[in-house]
Amino acid sequence: MSKPTLYYALFSPPARACILVAKLIGLDLELKPVDFAKKEHLSEEFVKLNPQHQIPVFVDSDGEVYVDSHAIVCFLVAKRAHIDHRMHYENGVLFQVVKDIVARNIYGGEGEYNPRSLTLCHNAYSDLEHFLEQGTFVVGNELSVADVSIHTTLVTLDLLIPVDREKYPQTKQWMERMDKLLPDNEEINLKGARALQTRILSCMAENKAKGQ
Repeated sequence: MSKPTLYYALFSPPARACILVAKLIGLDLELKPVDFAKKEHLSEEFVKLNPQHQIPVFVDSDGEVYVDSHAIVCFLVAKRAHIDHRMHYENGVLFQVVKDIVARNIYGGEGEYNPRSLTLCHNAYSDLEHFLEQGTFVVGNELSVADVSIHTTLVTLDLLIPVDREKYPQTKQWMERMDKLLPDNEEINLKGARALQTRILSCMAENKAKGQ
């Protein structure tokens, strides 16, 4: 997926503000200088982006164009905030389900999934389904690090408490997209998830046998 693009000239304070904000939030931009001496701001290509032929001009990965520096920096920060929110969802909600299962079914001696674990899991699935109703990825229509983090945890949970396609259709479609997009997904992600699945199910079987 292409990087967001910023058309700029360093003499422009608004353009510099956009570049600095992007650097502060860790957003990798493709920077395209516009040479006003060569009248590049009047070129057909540039005028299509901004008929006012001013800089900066920001083109997001999905092709959406923003032409005011204040609008651009607000968009950049809001976008980063959404990604951060999804990362906290993975850590604070989704991964907590895995931790709850490990604590109960590996170390806690339980031979069945605890009702609390199941409730936490399906609540987390519902949250993710809501996120994905708003775009093809967890933040809009652009792949981000949040997708990768969430996918690695969700793959593990899906092997234990399957994601129901009828209840969570967007989530299942997203999982299938991610399976194709992630490099070495089978060797790294699924292999590791299956190893944890085997460990948990083995402990559950042992715990169940002890309780009989």
